[in-house]
Amino acid sequence: MDVGKVPIEGATTTVDGKREEIEQVEPDAVLNKRLVRKIDYHVIPILILLFAFSLIDRNIIATARVAGMGKDLELTGNKYSVALLALFPLYILIELPTNFILRKISVKGFFFGMVFCWGTVAMCHAFVKTFSQLVAVRVLLGLFEGSFQPVCIYIVSSWYTRYETQRRLATWFAMGQLLAAFSGILSYGLSTLNGTGGLEGWRWIYLVPGLITIVLAFPVWFLVCEFPENAKWLHTEELDRLSAWLAQDRAEILEDRMTVGRALIALKDWKIWVLSSLLFFLTAAAYTMSFFTPTILSSLGFSVALSQILLTPPYIAACIANIITGLAADKAHIRSPFIIGHVVLTMVGFGMIGWGPNTGAKMTGIYFSIIGSQCAIPTVYTFLANNVVGTTKRQMAVPLQTVWGGIGGIAGSVYFRQQDAPKYRPGLYASFSTLALCLILTSSISVYFHLQNKKADREGKILEGVENFRYTL
Repeated sequence: MDVGKVPIEGATTTVDGKREEIEQVEPDAVLNKRLVRKIDYHVIPILILLFAFSLIDRNIIATARVAGMGKDLELTGNKYSVALLALFPLYILIELPTNFILRKISVKGFFFGMVFCWGTVAMCHAFVKTFSQLVAVRVLLGLFEGSFQPVCIYIVSSWYTRYETQRRLATWFAMGQLLAAFSGILSYGLSTLNGTGGLEGWRWIYLVPGLITIVLAFPVWFLVCEFPENAKWLHTEELDRLSAWLAQDRAEILEDRMTVGRALIALKDWKIWVLSSLLFFLTAAAYTMSFFTPTILSSLGFSVALSQILLTPPYIAACIANIITGLAADKAHIRSPFIIGHVVLTMVGFGMIGWGPNTGAKMTGIYFSIIGSQCAIPTVYTFLANNVVGTTKRQMAVPLQTVWGGIGGIAGSVYFRQQDAPKYRPGLYASFSTLALCLILTSSISVYFHLQNKKADREGKILEGVENFRYTL
């Protein structure tokens, strides 16, 4: 919603009328900015906090492993990769029906149940005694966390216009990643409790964040936002204004409801499949870095404590880069060039990790890989959201995209195998291959969108059934 360019009914264009027009526009622009700020404060902060703890509870296995869990549970051979992979089967299966269910029930109730359950399962990691028990709790964690990301993306994209979405998704994603990055420092502190209460240090690494997540579930009931049409904190005038913005931007209808027929029509659109599949290639790289960076750092000769602490700085850099990317991409109204640039940066990073001549080069590669993959992911989220018209189609497109992301998580779990240490050549080759495919698909669909926009400009072709709609490149 371009808060400075909302037309004012009845404004004059005469010379004498210019003063009158300005007097009418200025109060309206102020109201628009106030409404956007109000939406930002209500929608984004709680989602950032929840995202941070979802990442901590899901990925803290990496620091727990180097803090002693690997030895105590005898995670030899491919057992660690199997434990990582166990998260994803139910994580993927639960994603597709999530947004359909969400429209039928209370968002607040859905979030409360989801967060409480995954916090409980995360805490249970502290009490596992065997590899089989670890796999079991990872499976349950995937079941309860699988709904979270598609719900967040769908909610955010329901509140904002196409060219305001990325900076919000980038802020949500980057700040959540930043808070989660401090889990390395938190893990180091908790690992020093080794022996306290009869628990090993790695068990405290699971216990405390899990308890915090459970406690966090209760204020969620009061802080998480419903969809616009159900938001009680919006006045009638504000809801009407928001509805007009969304309708003008992409023919958005707040009352649109999912049906089986509409869902099937949405799934027949090949563009949704291409756009959603891009997330697979990027999450494979991102999960590889999340799960294996502590191991890579240890292989470089850093101590367990320092390996945990060194996890944080790359994600701080990625947070800053992510927010800058979101602002720049929204201002330029483009997505694909940023995706391509960050994919190339990620590939350069992997190359430096694998073939860097010294520790400094490999550390730089870790920074490049994390920054590139973390910045590309919210851009891909927005690339799809910007080019999907209507709430029904987006209800199918967003979870389909996150399903691809979950499949990428499976790939990222097995790329770097223990028997390939310390060079991990097969994992690096697999990473290069998936990222190269991402470049090809992103470039191809961007060219297609460009040609379709030109055809619409030249011949008046109506795109996506909406007059004056143009694809975002």
